Amino acid sequence: MNSLMQAMPSESPIVFTDLCDAPVKASKEPGLALAIQNTLVPSLAYEDKHVEVYGQTIPKEDLGGDLADLVAAGRDMVAYVADVSGHGLTAAVLMGMVKTAVRYGLHLGQALPVLLDGLNRVLPAVKEPNMYATLAGLRFDGSNEVEYITAGHVPRCRSTAQFPLGLFEDAGYMSRRVRYEAGDVFALVTDGVVEATDEHEAQFGFERLEQILCDSAERPLSEIFEAALAAVTRHGIQQDDQTLLLVRALTSGRQAQAGSM
Repeated sequence: MNSLMQAMPSESPIVFTDLCDAPVKASKEPGLALAIQNTLVPSLAYEDKHVEVYGQTIPKEDLGGDLADLVAAGRDMVAYVADVSGHGLTAAVLMGMVKTAVRYGLHLGQALPVLLDGLNRVLPAVKEPNMYATLAGLRFDGSNEVEYITAGHVPRCRSTAQFPLGLFEDAGYMSRRVRYEAGDVFALVTDGVVEATDEHEAQFGFERLEQILCDSAERPLSEIFEAALAAVTRHGIQQDDQTLLLVRALTSGRQAQAGSM
């Protein structure tokens, strides 16, 4: 499951086929599994005049179902995370399908709600009945607001709960927008981070992550990432795939629009 948060430097965050033999083969060929994982989900480091992005997925096994991705086209930049239920090769295969479908939809210029509606309708035919995917995404379009959308998890901000992808064909999806300023940091995170538990079954939680974002909001994104994941590791043993994707606005929307004129 995914969530979305926005941290401001001086404020509290706004919390918003046949696979029967494949798992055995992958376990016997760890090099192959690592190559597949690195190809499907490489570490992300991106910067242009308006935003900078950094993120990684840390799978629980050699292959995982988490995804962090970024697509930049013209003035638009879309960053998103997705989380396929389960672990291992089966989840990784479906995750690869999700990545391809999202990138194709964005290539066609689809709005985020339209993209998720379509993805929700096609997934049931290419997955096991009990599998599903959650997703949280951001679109920067040069305005002074960022569009955000979630499927499967309520973000830590004012939003409407929406179903995971691939479970209910008629589920509808909507996006919302929030104003941002230069220096704001957005975090997209999967439940393997915030639901990591210690020996007393206490979860790492959003509050700890929020505090790290607030304390480190002006540091390089790679350092914020390392601080957050180090805190999660100290809190408890990894029990799920873990993904954290950080996006910092370098200019306000108004500055971005002025610079493009």
